[in-house]
Amino acid sequence: MNCWLAEHGQPVNGRPLPPCKGQLVRVHLIPRQLLKREFGAGWQKPGEEWRSFIDLCDDPRSWVPACGGPMGNGGHHGMLDHSRTLKVPREALPAGLVEFADELGIGWWLEREYGS
Repeated sequence: MNCWLAEHGQPVNGRPLPPCKGQLVRVHLIPRQLLKREFGAGWQKPGEEWRSFIDLCDDPRSWVPACGGPMGNGGHHGMLDHSRTLKVPREALPAGLVEFADELGIGWWLEREYGS
């Protein structure tokens, strides 16, 4: 596996993307906090089984592998989540992520965060 953000992320300052640091971690392109706020009690698609908040966070469509620096919150992950110096263009989002957001009814958040 490779760092997905190294392939698809774009620095907001226009400088070249720094090299990867640290091992790969799960980087949620839909924040866990949003999933917790909206679906903390869980969620069920009609006709399917109940899914807990943890199930939603573990859904492979909700995250991508990316370098996390020495502690997991650095590297390209930290640039996206913490320092907000890395952006992902809407057209680069995985199709599964868009499908996941649409299933949950939170496509509005993708538009707000990544554009339309």
